[in-house]
Amino acid sequence: MPFLSFIVLYQIGEMQKMFGIHKSNLWAANIEITIEFIFYTFFMIGSYREPKERWGFKMAAWAIFFFTIIDVIFIQGVERLCSIAIVMQYALLIVMVCRFFYQQMREFDGDTSLLRQPDFWVNTGLLFFFLSEFLFFAAFNLAYIIPKTFDILFNIISGVANIILYSCLTVSFLCFRRRRVSY
Repeated sequence: MPFLSFIVLYQIGEMQKMFGIHKSNLWAANIEITIEFIFYTFFMIGSYREPKERWGFKMAAWAIFFFTIIDVIFIQGVERLCSIAIVMQYALLIVMVCRFFYQQMREFDGDTSLLRQPDFWVNTGLLFFFLSEFLFFAAFNLAYIIPKTFDILFNIISGVANIILYSCLTVSFLCFRRRRVSY
């Protein structure tokens, strides 16, 4: 709930143009995307069973987090989007989701439908979201060359990615809630 509240407040502030400093809101986007990265990383790490795998992803996440700070302060600056770090963040998240699907394939039981697995829906939504965001931020330098076209692309890509993500999350959380057994 705290993460969801944070995202909603950020989106409201973004719509109200509350984060503009020197006609730029990219400093706020850097913070929001980094918090999103931390949340999703540790959310996904919690689903891994093997301690070595968890440790490896934690170390990679911390390394990318510290690189993000370096990117914002020394490489790209506070008033520009730290697209290098963001691409690295989404690359790690994509690897983590793909690792989940690999593990699902190894443990696949022909009698069980993946479509009935809540984790499958969550990770499917996350995969589409992370892939679209990765591709978008990998091409972010175009925003400085053709800003109006890039803004239109951002709205379309981000909108579709969010619809897919939230649709999959809705299927996972609402349709497959665990029923409590009352005695």
